[in-house]
Parts: sequence; structure tokens; C-alpha cells
Amino acid sequence: MKKYFKWLISLIIAFTAILAFSIVFISFLPLPQLESVEAAEVSKFKTLDNFPTPKIENPELILGPAGEIFEFSTCNRGDLGFTIANAQIPAGAGPLPHIHHYTNEWFWTPEGNLELFQSASEYPDLNKPATNDQAGRTTLYTVDTSPNQVVYSPKYHVHGFVNTSNKTRPLTFVWIKDQTSPTYPLNDGGIREYFQEVGIPIKNIEKLPPITDESKKKFVTLAPKYGINQSNYFLKYASAVSGQPPVALANLTNDQDLTRIIDAINAYNQGDQSVKCF
Repeated sequence: MKKYFKWLISLIIAFTAILAFSIVFISFLPLPQLESVEAAEVSKFKTLDNFPTPKIENPELILGPAGEIFEFSTCNRGDLGFTIANAQIPAGAGPLPHIHHYTNEWFWTPEGNLELFQSASEYPDLNKPATNDQAGRTTLYTVDTSPNQVVYSPKYHVHGFVNTSNKTRPLTFVWIKDQTSPTYPLNDGGIREYFQEVGIPIKNIEKLPPITDESKKKFVTLAPKYGINQSNYFLKYASAVSGQPPVALANLTNDQDLTRIIDAINAYNQGDQSVKCF
């Protein structure tokens, strides 16, 4: 019996020594590096020093119901149709969460200081928006934009933005017609026609018209006509807000179509008759 206990004690001591050595050894191993979502978010988004604008006479000026001061131009080249809007976003302005079904969108932020938000979840059914009683609400992930940043927001994602600074900031919108879009007169997926119907024409940039309750109402109620689900309060589509987007969301890009758009604008500005801008 004494030999048995002696053997058992020796075994316990040996096991303890091995365990202690293993703990020390593991402590010196390099820990697996988890990718920083915030770092990926910033580094993976493309930047552009400038974004070309079609050189057209008298671009259309519209005051959006969410406070955006738009300068619109639309271009067509073969099967390519898109609208670009150079806009001024007053402090605190920006659209509530919404979903595009017929267009894909880019934001170019010359000065940054705009907080964009977007969902990782997709909502492909225009008749089932991201509400509790339909397709379910979602988490919105925020991006505090830097100067010259390009952020891509494809169709079906809940998204929006707000100017969080205390001064008016520039923002360039680019919408490209998706292949699933029905036909609209301007061949741009209906986005410019939408703002023509719900926005307010600007006749004098130095004296902006007031944003009416009727305009705000149309902004929401007429949106489905143009393939858009537009919420009328922030939490209608949002169940939570996070500052750490998944890497897959942060890495969303569509450089092929963006390159086609930039090439078309440059071609138009150089006199290429195959591109029509208005």
C-alpha cells in the first residue's frame, strides 16, 4: 500500500510539473492576431483625390427633404445609366435609414466629417422592408468618414448618413442603375426622378426654399414607386447601432462599375458623342 501511495504521489508531482511547463511554454507563443475591424474599415475603403463631374450647363438644383442641397447631372452610355449629385449637407442633415432596390450607390466625402451607416443584412423584397412586422429590423454599422473617402453601398442594404459636424460639408453621390431596374425616363434607376418629385426646386442658391411637410411626406410615401424603402424615424429599420462593422461589410467595393462611370464622365468632358449627359 505504501508503494502504491508513493507511486501515486510521484505521478501527481510529474503531472503538475508537466502542466506548469505547458503553461509557461504557451505564454511565450505568439497569440493569434484577430483582424481589427475598425482598422480594416478605414484601410479597405478606396480614396480618390477628386471625382469628375460632367460639364453641363445649368445643372438641376433640388433641395432634398432631408436637407441635402443637390446639384444633379445624369449620364447614359450604352447600357450604362447613372446619376451624380454634388451636394452640400448642412450640419445635422441627412436621410433616415432607407433601402435602394434599383440602384447601387457610392459616397465620396471630400472633407470627411460625415457619419455613414449601413446594415450587413440585405432586404431584397421591396414589399417587405426592414420593420418588425415585415422582414425584421437590423443592426446599423457606422463609418466616420475621412477626407476623399469612397464608400460603396449596394442595393438591398439599409443605409443613410448624417453630418455630425457643426458646418456644412460637401458630399458627392453616385447612383448607378441596377440591371434589375424597370425603365425610367432618365435611365438611371429612377433616383433623379424620385428627387424631382419629392424634392423642392432651387431657383436661387442664395435663398433656399423651406422644406415643407408635404415634401417630407412624399419622401416616404412615394419612395416605393422608385424602388426605395424610406423610413420615417430612425428605429423603424434599426434595432441597434455599432461602430465596429464586420470586415465583409467594410470591404464592400464595386470598382468595375465605378471605373466605368468615371471613364464615361471623362469621355463626355472630352467631347465623346457616345456619352449623353444632362
